[in-house]
Amino acid sequence: MGEVRFFPGLLSPPAGLDFLRDLPSEGGLHLVAFAEGALEALKAAFREGARSLVLLSPILRKDALLAAKLRALRFGLEKGGVEGFATIGRALFFGPEAAGSEEVFQVWREGLSEEGVRAWLEQLEGLGDERRWLRGTKARVLVVQGALDAFTPPHHGQEAADFAKGEALRFSVEGAGHFVPWEAMEEVRSLVADFLLGESFRPLPGGLAL
Repeated sequence: MGEVRFFPGLLSPPAGLDFLRDLPSEGGLHLVAFAEGALEALKAAFREGARSLVLLSPILRKDALLAAKLRALRFGLEKGGVEGFATIGRALFFGPEAAGSEEVFQVWREGLSEEGVRAWLEQLEGLGDERRWLRGTKARVLVVQGALDAFTPPHHGQEAADFAKGEALRFSVEGAGHFVPWEAMEEVRSLVADFLLGESFRPLPGGLAL
């Protein structure tokens, strides 16, 4: 049984990645990160020699389109507070089904704080190209993204798989958005469970997209 450590990011729903905490793993250190938590996880992998990395909707670089989305979210926050930020975020972070659920939206909205949102914006606004950290670890990598992620489209995940020094797999979950861990909880849990045990995966060079 190994150690599994979590990096849920600042915008995760209140339950975070708790639905993955009871999963068994093979020996060694395993890191599971969502969104901007990927960078902290990669630095830990470099320092501590992780055996595997799970990157859920990873954010490792800011391009012009992402910068424009961040400006829109910043505008929403400054003009409408957390409610304004959440209203714009609803269109960027959720897939179609989740975006249409008032219950899902309110659970996420109630977990947001102005302090946390500002910290998240500052972190992403200052983001450079951090994909280089993937070259600093030989850990095997699993990337999971929503096929309909409007905030960090699937090419962000493909880049992470391509940059990985170790074996890499990428899965794109149909119908899900940026919050794929919570929109497709059972599917994500199953993928992560197999990966942590080193079972059922035969990686191909450059990653595998399903």
